[in-house]
Amino acid sequence: MSNHIKYELNNNLPLLKADYSGNILVNGRFSKDLVKKKTHLFKTIRWLVKRNPQKEELAKEKSIIKVNKINSFEDNKIYWLGHSCFYINIAGISFITDPVFFDLITNKRDTALPFNIKDLKNISYILISHDHYDHLSIKSISSLLENNPDMEALLPLKTSELFNSCPLKWISRQEAGWYQSYIYLKDNVRVTFLPSDHWCRRGLFDQNKRLWGSFMIEHKGHKIFFAGDTAYNEEMYKDIKNTMGSPDICLMPIGSYSPYYMMRDHHINPEEAAALFEILGGKKFIPMHYGTYTMSSEPAGEPVRRIKKVIDKDKLVLLEIGGEYNL
Repeated sequence: MSNHIKYELNNNLPLLKADYSGNILVNGRFSKDLVKKKTHLFKTIRWLVKRNPQKEELAKEKSIIKVNKINSFEDNKIYWLGHSCFYINIAGISFITDPVFFDLITNKRDTALPFNIKDLKNISYILISHDHYDHLSIKSISSLLENNPDMEALLPLKTSELFNSCPLKWISRQEAGWYQSYIYLKDNVRVTFLPSDHWCRRGLFDQNKRLWGSFMIEHKGHKIFFAGDTAYNEEMYKDIKNTMGSPDICLMPIGSYSPYYMMRDHHINPEEAAALFEILGGKKFIPMHYGTYTMSSEPAGEPVRRIKKVIDKDKLVLLEIGGEYNL
């Protein structure tokens, strides 16, 4: 049976990469190339049944991540809320990335929530990198609605369908393909959806039915890159830099990488994150995607110990959960 291949974009949005035809759909499923990414069932079984040599260390370090209580959210700051969730305020315009505040179906939250949800007010935009449950939480997004009825969701292609049920159906939203900028945003702000080397799935039969990616937030020449989830892909990151230029701040994942044989196709380890940061030419590196949930085999403190060895200390910004960085 031959593959049905098409290229998908949102024709209502501007495209920043002139020679880009669109995101590849192979038989209705997104792919980063013409070969559909396979799941590795045998690798998963091996991971589940094989003893973790770091088991004792993992258990011992599960609660070492510090949590700083946020009493109020201020303008022109970035706050790390845990995992891949940041509150970003630029000149009074507020963004929140991949909001996930509670326990997951398969994983409990290891660290306390560093804020009161009622204190999250005046959010302009929610940025969703992909549909995995640790990045797109219906419950978490719903919890924001009471104080943020006018917030808008900036989404990957085909993800809007997850917002079609109450109460999320009332949220204004836009979908973009890679290298497309969302429109009608607040003054002097541009948000562009960009590639990542990852995948999507929320159920048994919907793998890669929705797109995944990363974001660049721009305001008056200042650029913040949010990587979402990604495997190591040198060419992809060179393309991002060539199209968008170098970011001032990179929000980069450094956890969920062990065992390497299982995770290398989905996540980057600290050394790979550092290498991609150098390719982008970023000025500041803020780590994420570690310490909030136990989703892999490495101990909670290991990603930080490793990233300290490979990023210059003047470029590395290590935040506690609830920690802040001044823009």
